[in-house]
Amino acid sequence: MPVAKIHVLEGRYDEARLGRVSNAVQQGLISALGIPPDDFFQIIHVPAGDAVPSHRSFLELNYSDDLILLEITFIAGGRRRSDWAC
Repeated sequence: MPVAKIHVLEGRYDEARLGRVSNAVQQGLISALGIPPDDFFQIIHVPAGDAVPSHRSFLELNYSDDLILLEITFIAGGRRRSDWAC
């Protein structure tokens, strides 16, 4: 089961926009990795702008304040659905 952590800067994404980002991340995991649609766990982190010190051209790329940092962690060892008792 993947855990998606979505980091966006404070004040740049309202609830509707965050919902669209969340949905896009989940749909990407479903289509790229074939995860079941109900394997859904996300953490949305909205730090203040000054809590993420960085250079605007980190790695020689140019970033806007709309930058999204996405972390995906895969958790192994969970029970398979076929093992669940009904």
